[in-house]
Amino acid sequence: MRRVANSLFCGAALPVLLLLATLAWSGAATVEVARVNDGDTITVHLSGRPELVRLIGVDAPETVHSKSLARKARSAGRSATEEAQAGAASRKAMLKLVAVGDKVRLLDGRPQTSKRDRYGRLLAFVYLADGKLLNQEMIAQGWAKAYRSFNFRHKSDFLGAESEARLARRGLWAKGEAYDLERRTRVSPSRLNSRP
Repeated sequence: MRRVANSLFCGAALPVLLLLATLAWSGAATVEVARVNDGDTITVHLSGRPELVRLIGVDAPETVHSKSLARKARSAGRSATEEAQAGAASRKAMLKLVAVGDKVRLLDGRPQTSKRDRYGRLLAFVYLADGKLLNQEMIAQGWAKAYRSFNFRHKSDFLGAESEARLARRGLWAKGEAYDLERRTRVSPSRLNSRP
């Protein structure tokens, strides 16, 4: 009987704990970085547990070899290794901006964006200790691209930062043929500056 009671309690406690953690994320929080996952995702400590945070409005190359990475690389005429190398470079650039143990401030994008993406990651604008917006810095330095497919606060700033990074050939745009992350294809220098 005691085992059944313990089992029922544990089964009911997990959803309650997850609900409390979600409620703790009320739209703004100062947290500690636990890991830099890639060029558009970090892990933070939120309410005593690790939480994946996806930077709103930012799209960086994939870092992990997967079916998705292979498919995107194949459609672009690149190898999965090239795609993963671009992702690794993007992650390395983010590590220069934010490190494990740094304090950052998360601000959600509601009402324009949902609280979480389809993978369960928190969607947030991430502000560094110096007040800079990490999302925009990754784009401005050329290590990520601004999303165009949905509206969000700062979208026009992000698009402007991407345009400047392309023109200055920073980060992923540094090569004569830069990566067009949206289409996963290479773009010649003459077409690079003509696209919005």
